[in-house]
Amino acid sequence: MSAHPDLPDALVHFTGRPRSKDEKIPVPDFAHGSAEDRLVSILHGGVLRGSVTYWTDRPVACFSEITEEARRVMLRDGVHRGSYPPWGVMLDRAKLVELGARPALYVSRTEYDQMRVEMPARTHNRCVVYEPRPLYGQPTDWLFEREWRLVFGAMGTPELDLTQEGLVTGVITGTPGWTPPPRRRVIKDSTSVLPVLANPDSEVAPSGGMTMTTREVRTRFAGPAHGLRRLCWDGEDLVDDGKFDIEEQQIRDSFDFGGEHP
Repeated sequence: MSAHPDLPDALVHFTGRPRSKDEKIPVPDFAHGSAEDRLVSILHGGVLRGSVTYWTDRPVACFSEITEEARRVMLRDGVHRGSYPPWGVMLDRAKLVELGARPALYVSRTEYDQMRVEMPARTHNRCVVYEPRPLYGQPTDWLFEREWRLVFGAMGTPELDLTQEGLVTGVITGTPGWTPPPRRRVIKDSTSVLPVLANPDSEVAPSGGMTMTTREVRTRFAGPAHGLRRLCWDGEDLVDDGKFDIEEQQIRDSFDFGGEHP
């Protein structure tokens, strides 16, 4: 039995969130596109990349320790800026703790400024300014996200390996039966000239030929997603939608696309 019966055993990394028109945090190169696009990239790569975000100067990976009711509200109605796109990854809470993730520290602006000077980087990068009724400036209240952060070091690649056994407990999708689509890349184009066959009844010799172009395409599938549980948002709640079967997708694609996949 969980030591925290009022809290979920899995945290959620949403791949998209409502953004304001005056968003100041730039989107990193690897995170362009829609929330669905970002989920596809995560499932293909098998990693969750950290990035610098609000109140951090080091890359972090962010998660939400939201209850079922809070999750329904965030996906259906939203808070502040509208609903959250129903795309994301659910991760085992206990394993994230082992990897170093911890709850965000909700502090005042004054405390935040002090902690940036006095605390180690791994600590002050977990700080989130919480000022629902500030004496000056704009209010900031993201408490409903119940945010956790995994702070990466100053050196090395800021990536969380999602292929670790038991780490990913489910994938949230917005479309029933959704599977991350394969990615195709052109390796090379080859051009050849086929001679035109002579007409046996003609006395004129053939000249020239027909140009033919062949294209070598490499197809890659989201192998790290194979066997993961799929949860689909139906507009009111998350419903069990089976598991990803990437092996079946490969077989089906070989017939649909009509080629071999190196």
